Amino acid sequence: MKVLWFTNHPSLYKTDSHSYNGYGWISSLENLMSGQPEVELAISFMETESAKIKKGNVSYYPITLKRSIPLKLRHAFDREAYDAAWIAEYMKVIEDFKPDIIHVFGTEKSFGLICGQTTIPTVIHIQGILNPYLNSMFAPGTTALDYFRYSGIFEGAKRMWELRTFTYNARREARILQNCRFFMGRTNWDREVVRLYSPGSKYFYCSEILRSPFYVAQEWAKKANEKVMLITTISHTDYKGYDFLLKTAKLLKELKVIEFEWKVYGIHRFEFWEKKLGIRPEDVNVKMMGVGSAEKLIEELQESDIFIHPSYIDNSPNSICEAQLLGMPVISTHVGGISSLIEHGHTGMLIPANDTHMLSYTIQYLSRSSELSRRLGQNARQVAMNRHDTGAIVEQNLAVYRALSLQ
Repeated sequence: MKVLWFTNHPSLYKTDSHSYNGYGWISSLENLMSGQPEVELAISFMETESAKIKKGNVSYYPITLKRSIPLKLRHAFDREAYDAAWIAEYMKVIEDFKPDIIHVFGTEKSFGLICGQTTIPTVIHIQGILNPYLNSMFAPGTTALDYFRYSGIFEGAKRMWELRTFTYNARREARILQNCRFFMGRTNWDREVVRLYSPGSKYFYCSEILRSPFYVAQEWAKKANEKVMLITTISHTDYKGYDFLLKTAKLLKELKVIEFEWKVYGIHRFEFWEKKLGIRPEDVNVKMMGVGSAEKLIEELQESDIFIHPSYIDNSPNSICEAQLLGMPVISTHVGGISSLIEHGHTGMLIPANDTHMLSYTIQYLSRSSELSRRLGQNARQVAMNRHDTGAIVEQNLAVYRALSLQ
């Protein structure tokens, strides 16, 4: 069967791009799916060039919009016209490849709008979900206007424009969810949100392949560190909880209950929060590490004691899954779909979002219980190895394609 992917990332089309921690799992999935004899795969994505090429068994359709300056200005303020222009490009790809199945990764972009434009069975693979994220965009006591106060007029205006774009994308996502009939997901939370928007739709469970190096990495073992070594992977987004992290680090340092160092991967700084809270990371034992490769992250995770996920909302963050696959003890906020990844007290610890005292206590408690840390990590590793088994995930994808081919 001919399967066309629409993705937010060029996957293996550009194998020399390592600028972001995310999306490596799409490349891993492509590697496996492209070798399946019953699938002829094509991948389409937004790019700066638009020349169809074929590499090995995969056809790549990079797509771009060639626009005049007046048209760019129009599209900046008329988002529906902008989406319509992209839809026209998507339909050209569909017409050229003539797929039997269309597999759309994520609802963040306009790809899912093709559900109303084609009769070809189209499945939306849920990643994050923008509408709940928009609801949790700002930490308690914070508004978009704070960006003007703490980051200046230019950054404030930029943030307001980004919020406007995010809000429009969330409204568009609602249309996508309401108009599509088939969905793939992997948490109880994303399933229930899909059912809320699309009660009559068909939902398929399908787990996610992780980045390849994590499957072959050595299992985590607790080290005899002089300090408690904490580690977090985060992005430069308000709802990811960087403020929560800083406040917790400040409380831990003030109470002097443990000696610790907290490494943060994914960003170099988040100056807005540092200014608003009046907390500099270096003053509270937080070390900003920037973006790291999978291999570097594995090395750092192996040397750390606890992985911490402080987000205000998330579906199934791969950072948690990768830490679990290594066998690390994980503490996470109890939000979104994370309870499908972590069973409290068995495969990790769940704490309320923005509860600095509960997070501080749980860090202290775990750091003083080597046996509990070991047991949580081992249990998590066993569950994660089953959940992210590559053969099972390939079969889950194929099962979805086969079911859709009968529609």
